[in-house]
Amino acid sequence: MIVKWAGGKNWLYKKHKNIFPTSYNNYIEPFFGGGSVFFNMFPKKAYLSDVNEKLINFYIDLKNDPEKLFQGVNRLIESHSDDQYYAIRDKFNNPRSTSSVYFLYLNRTCFNGIYRENRKGEFNVPVGRRKSSYFPFTMKDFLQFSFQLKNTNLENCDFREALKRAKEGDFIYLDPPYIEFEKEYDSFRRYNGLVFSKSDLEELAFEANRLKGKCKILISNFDQRGVKDYFTEKEWKFKSIKQMTYLSGKREGRKYMNEALIYNY
Repeated sequence: MIVKWAGGKNWLYKKHKNIFPTSYNNYIEPFFGGGSVFFNMFPKKAYLSDVNEKLINFYIDLKNDPEKLFQGVNRLIESHSDDQYYAIRDKFNNPRSTSSVYFLYLNRTCFNGIYRENRKGEFNVPVGRRKSSYFPFTMKDFLQFSFQLKNTNLENCDFREALKRAKEGDFIYLDPPYIEFEKEYDSFRRYNGLVFSKSDLEELAFEANRLKGKCKILISNFDQRGVKDYFTEKEWKFKSIKQMTYLSGKREGRKYMNEALIYNY
């Protein structure tokens, strides 16, 4: 996908395509992130949202002016250096900056493709060290992404606001930041200066249970009781899958995790 985002689900659609419904009205994704599922499914109508304002501004610019965005990022990629990276990061963290060019440049060149903010809302990831191509895209790719976003509504808001848009027959994909009580795990979930908490998960489960009678809903999360206990087996289906996690920057920190798919159709 064009944006590298922790917990991306490109693998999920490719390995478990059959679990996604083919018949529904509007597609709703309140934790849009890298948008892997959306770009793979390519629904006719979609409501896409995220709490990260800069991420949503980027997708709006990609939708409305892909040529300008591609040219700007490509120029920075061609002149990339450590000094340039940190200079751009400082500019990006200026409260008045809304540059989608800076956003994507930093996203493609930062360490391990991680987007993380400190409590002040400042992007604080160091420059990356990988040798592979930072920017494997062409103008044609940007035009395709823009085309796929044509019939979407993009909004900067949290899941509570996003789920107010749900109507009869819609399909909702919920992929919230995972909660795992491991050392330093929270640092990989700080997408906007805040961390998705247990109380947030409880509210999300409440909303999903409230909407289960009129919408098709798919939820992905860690396969653990702290998550599954919010959903009864009489009303929800469960599928457990094993997947490698790549959040850690160290090889020994990358391991297989059990993930759960929870759905009502």
